[in-house]
Amino acid sequence: MNKMIEVRDATKHFGVGEVLKDVSFSVNEGEIFSVVGPSGGGKTTLLRCLAGLETFSAGEMSIDGDDMTHKKANERPVSLVFQEPLLFPHMTIRENVGYGLKFLDISKKEKSKRIDDFLSIAGLPEYENRYPRELSGGQKQRVALARGLILSPKLLLLDEPFSSLDRKLREEMRRWVRRLLKEKNITAVFVTHDQDDAMQVGDVIGVFREGTFEQIGSPEKVYENPQTSEVARFFGDAWVIDEMRFIPKRNLSIERIEIEEKVQWRGVIEGVRFVKGYRFMEVLLDDEEEHIMFPAPEDFHTGENVYVSTDASNIRTFQQNREKR
Repeated sequence: MNKMIEVRDATKHFGVGEVLKDVSFSVNEGEIFSVVGPSGGGKTTLLRCLAGLETFSAGEMSIDGDDMTHKKANERPVSLVFQEPLLFPHMTIRENVGYGLKFLDISKKEKSKRIDDFLSIAGLPEYENRYPRELSGGQKQRVALARGLILSPKLLLLDEPFSSLDRKLREEMRRWVRRLLKEKNITAVFVTHDQDDAMQVGDVIGVFREGTFEQIGSPEKVYENPQTSEVARFFGDAWVIDEMRFIPKRNLSIERIEIEEKVQWRGVIEGVRFVKGYRFMEVLLDDEEEHIMFPAPEDFHTGENVYVSTDASNIRTFQQNREKR
């Protein structure tokens, strides 16, 4: 497949601090690449460097085979959608969507047709004469996305576009954005700190931490086969025994007695909680300074001494999961 964007050995320094550390990745044409990780890890700095708002201190970057390393933002075939929609409050929705077209050498008829098309894509043709203050948060983000796509960029950059939306609207926007990008075969880099956003929107996930990628792969591979303890902890569905070993939580069970043929850890149930309609228990292990939370059977209660159990074959090492993309 054609590599639409490729970054090689990129670094970024602010003063003596290194924010990006030897970052390398590629995104194929029409692919959505989710960059996910905890706040403060350098994700937005990476996005700003891709957009040309910042420059890499070292390394190379190309888009569709053309070197973009030293190109300015207005020389890159890129559109950036920010965390906040940043619509022009004094302009109508139609004027906002078509704003970028004023810089293109195309006819008024073509401009009008493009605006009509993207208002329709955003599902907002009846709102064209309204102002941003009259729209909901989700509608504003649709306008911002339409404004970015109307210029037909080779690369779309999305910086946490759902972070200010409530859960229901967030779920709707995930589906809408992914469907639109796939229908239009748009190459995108989507930055988020939310695991669900990353998994549901991206074709490929890159777990980003402390200025570099911990792991890159399909959502399923990253989830099922974490390559580092940090990736496993970030997604939260594996118990990390130590920096070399982990157990998927689905392979753990709770027992009240010792079972000789099982590998077991003794602990106490410190609490029972309900999360999204499901009952979970929090177990504090003896001689361990961490809790394990997983689905709780109805007959287990706070204060009980229990054994967290598994078969020895379920204990996996991070080294087993290592692969290059």
